[in-house]
Amino acid sequence: MMRILASDQVTGWLRNLRPESKRRVRAALRGLERWQGDIKPLRGELEGSDRLRVGGYRIVCRMVSKSLVQLEYADTRDVVYEAFRQLRLLTEMDE
Repeated sequence: MMRILASDQVTGWLRNLRPESKRRVRAALRGLERWQGDIKPLRGELEGSDRLRVGGYRIVCRMVSKSLVQLEYADTRDVVYEAFRQLRLLTEMDE
């Protein structure tokens, strides 16, 4: 089974979800521990990351190793990809 680490953004986002949404996301994350669920690789500028779909929510994640998944960004489908793309660009500029 894999370990899951979450960024500060994902931790805060999850904390602020309504209880029913939080239950659905946590159930999906338990599946992610076995790399099961609605997971697809991202393409284009976001290549190298995957997305986990939970209803209208998307969680961008990356398999760091065979036993570790990093949750990088989470939000609703309409904003998650652009926000994560911008965050990734800022991170690359800092390196």
